[in-house]
Amino acid sequence: MFWERWIAKPLLPKSPSVQLMTDRALHLNEALGLAVPPLTYVLSRKMEEGSWFAFRPFTDDADKISRSYEQAVRRMLSPHGSETIIDIGANIGWHSVWLSKRVGPSGKVLAVEPEGTNFAILELNTRLNNLANVISINLALGSNRGSGRLFVPRPTLMGQVTTADSNHQSRFQGSIVTFDTLDNVISAFNFNQVSAIKVDVEGAELAVIRGAEKTIAKFGPRLIIETHGHDKLVSLKLLLTSMNMRVVSEIPASSRPDETRSFILATRNLPIAGPS
Repeated sequence: MFWERWIAKPLLPKSPSVQLMTDRALHLNEALGLAVPPLTYVLSRKMEEGSWFAFRPFTDDADKISRSYEQAVRRMLSPHGSETIIDIGANIGWHSVWLSKRVGPSGKVLAVEPEGTNFAILELNTRLNNLANVISINLALGSNRGSGRLFVPRPTLMGQVTTADSNHQSRFQGSIVTFDTLDNVISAFNFNQVSAIKVDVEGAELAVIRGAEKTIAKFGPRLIIETHGHDKLVSLKLLLTSMNMRVVSEIPASSRPDETRSFILATRNLPIAGPS
């Protein structure tokens, strides 16, 4: 943090090499966790934005427990009181806790997280903050119901857990998990509204959206989706167009030159009124 605030930003040029050095400095905690694997089981607690968060300080959890983390996603979500919002890929609950307080006691947050340890911390953070309006489910979402395997890049990157639908090759395999579609989940909970859906599934976003076609058609929610790679972004836009949705905002999700991630906001494509 000292390097980023007092050296890199004010004194050095904004170049890919400087950004890489900054990233490495900010991830020294993760390097320690990688060098000493038992450290990845350490659990800490921190107050941020008026809420308590349990997190693993020697993993990428430490990146997420920061008021600067994914502010663009929060602006795109733009939650209002009494809304029902779906957080797919909730991880340990950084956005879910924030959403819970924005939608209020008459709103709901459905937090979906497939990885078991992430899910346990998500539930812990829900209890730490006495959030009665958050429903947490341990499930992987995709285009079909069934079972599949999660893939973990490494034990210090628990925020980058992926599924087979992401076509991501990983050195570590996680556990077998249950898959279902968002359409089936929404039907089971019998929600009478879905105002917004946030999707952060590390490359499996196309499968998740295909499994949410009925929900999107019925409710026309705001969709905030993290995309991975140019090809998937193009495919996702075509899929959304076929669902009568249009992309109204698209911004880079990373400043690193070796990453091609984007956040997109899509809304229902309203018909144009004809002359009266």
